Amino acid sequence: MTLHHLKQLQRIYQRKLEVFLKKNKSKGNIYVVYQHIGYKKDLTNKNKLVIDYNVADIVKKIFDMYVNGTGSKLIVEYLNKNHYLSPSGYRKTSVVQNENKKNYFWNATTVCDMLKNEVYIGNTVQNKVSVVSYKVKKIRKVEKEKYIRVDNTHEPIIDKDIFEKAQIIYKERAKKVIKQYDYLLRGLIYCKHCRLANANCIKSKS
Repeated sequence: MTLHHLKQLQRIYQRKLEVFLKKNKSKGNIYVVYQHIGYKKDLTNKNKLVIDYNVADIVKKIFDMYVNGTGSKLIVEYLNKNHYLSPSGYRKTSVVQNENKKNYFWNATTVCDMLKNEVYIGNTVQNKVSVVSYKVKKIRKVEKEKYIRVDNTHEPIIDKDIFEKAQIIYKERAKKVIKQYDYLLRGLIYCKHCRLANANCIKSKS
């Protein structure tokens, strides 16, 4: 079999796999490499989420603090001051709090991502990225209109009214992000994770 035929077979397999995954995602099945903090995979169905009661209260605390006026920075300070391990730390160690922790610290990006995540009101939103090549593990972002969204796929941790209030607060605070000035290296420095250009900003409490 020639290299050309092998590449053709690879493309056919990739297309079939994408169709299969989209079909199952549209049913609300979960395809993630790790669980969102507050949830774990159902032991009887690995494509379903169930509440992880060991850390569900952390999720509730974050939302409660946010909708009552505490910004993401102060929420992070609270979590780290009280020795809570970050989501990645919890996944790796199964430890919720450790007074002697030297890593696995929380950050504002993690908190903000949680505040915007519909998983906490029982919805599944997938297909946010598509695989360009499974061979080199290259992915690209998908337009929001093409997301696969299924409501009520699992038990919520956060009440929908609280979640919606958090979204309103988040959007209002995002509007207050103001670019301070153009700087010499503008357009030359990019984030290694998201590939977006860096910019100097003044940000109100988020």
